[in-house]
Amino acid sequence: MSDPSNPPPGGRLDRAAVTRSTTFIIAALVLAECVSAFEAGMIFIALPRFGEIFDAPASTTGWAVTAFMLVAATTALVGGRLGDLYGRKKVLIIAMMASTLGSVISVFGDSMGAIILGRGVQGVAGAILPLCYGLARETLPPGKVALAVGYISGAALLAGSGGYFVAGVLLDVADWHMIFVFAAVLAVVASVVAAFALPGSHTRMELPQFDYLGAALLTPGLVALLYGITQGPTWGWTSVGVLALIIGGLAVLSVWTVWELRLAEPLVNLRALANKQMTLNLIGVAVLALGPVGAVQIVTPMILQAPASLPVGLGMSATVAGLIGGIGAIVGFAASPIAGVVAGRWGGRTAFFIGAALFAVANLLILVGHKSLPVMIAVFVVAAVATAFAYTGYPKIVIESVPEDVTSVTTGVLATARQAFSAISVAIVSVMISLWTVSGTTMPTSASLNLAVGWFVLCSLVVAAICLFIGRPHQARVDSPVSGDQDGVDMSGATV
Repeated sequence: MSDPSNPPPGGRLDRAAVTRSTTFIIAALVLAECVSAFEAGMIFIALPRFGEIFDAPASTTGWAVTAFMLVAATTALVGGRLGDLYGRKKVLIIAMMASTLGSVISVFGDSMGAIILGRGVQGVAGAILPLCYGLARETLPPGKVALAVGYISGAALLAGSGGYFVAGVLLDVADWHMIFVFAAVLAVVASVVAAFALPGSHTRMELPQFDYLGAALLTPGLVALLYGITQGPTWGWTSVGVLALIIGGLAVLSVWTVWELRLAEPLVNLRALANKQMTLNLIGVAVLALGPVGAVQIVTPMILQAPASLPVGLGMSATVAGLIGGIGAIVGFAASPIAGVVAGRWGGRTAFFIGAALFAVANLLILVGHKSLPVMIAVFVVAAVATAFAYTGYPKIVIESVPEDVTSVTTGVLATARQAFSAISVAIVSVMISLWTVSGTTMPTSASLNLAVGWFVLCSLVVAAICLFIGRPHQARVDSPVSGDQDGVDMSGATV
């Protein structure tokens, strides 16, 4: 396949051929991200069924979520770096095939232990999103990169909600095995499409030795820290186990940081995160994860499904709640190319700012109308559009701020940070909605809900303010390789 970013000497690529090639590449990247997002979202609705079938407590079935999350957080970094070094297309296909193996283990193991093991192997799919962002930058014409980032981010939103819905349907019409069969088929199809649609990834001419010690330090440090955070609400934040995990994880990560800063070719180029754009971008992602992004799965389902007789609750069924979420996801995906155009023309900070502002609007709507179904539908729609813009904006800032050869690992850093701070957000919001409860129940009062949603609004506004200080992207004027017009595009995809 011709590389649309490198026209042949003495002439330009045929416009139709370039458009066709670009379409195939974007479609392949979107399908690949659907694998990761579907596998992340498919399991939640099945957890109660696992408890019934395998006679397992929630503390055991919950490991089907935890195992995936812990592995995904690590592979987002390690897989991103491997792709930057040895070819992103190759590592992407390996990650998707590994996730297929995880599904196979779950299906044929036919036990809760096998499901947990399979989910851990499926967690390798955490590397897919950073690799897709890197491949978009590597293989597409500069002017199409932001659009591709928008579509990829929209796919993450749509497939995440779709995973919950499809899994529910399969549980009703078949059994839990079919959820993993569907995931395996999706991963195989995405791998085949990627193999044929994506051009071969380039590798560096002189490859440095992979930072094995860095990976060996990062993995246990990150796993210990995240596991400690996730277990805090269950074990107690002052328990010996939680404190040992969090302190131990931070200690190992401190050693890892010192080691990475000493290397010329580290696993993660921490110095690339030290420029103003990337530092503020990382802080913005972390604060957004502390707020609406991190704990949305706690608050909105509770509002929709809690009994209408309570101060917080609309009494909707799980099916109706799923359909409302699906409506929002479809609108969010439809908005993703618009987010891509905005990020391409005015920079990632603009898209990120719009996303943060819309998150504030969505949560203000909850404050004033959480007892109204039409208002809550509007909340889901606005929040989905906010997600599309925010998830397009922050990776576009990475593309504007770091060299091409560390794109995947750097976006992996942000994905891991989002995971970690989301876990902290769940713990914070769980405490907030438990401060004041309805007598005789564990359900929150309006005061508890308002406190949590007010926290979401505050975090959203802080992120919007941070975006104002990120600064405009550096623009390098080049001739467009696709068209003969006089407009240029910068090397990161922003229109000049």
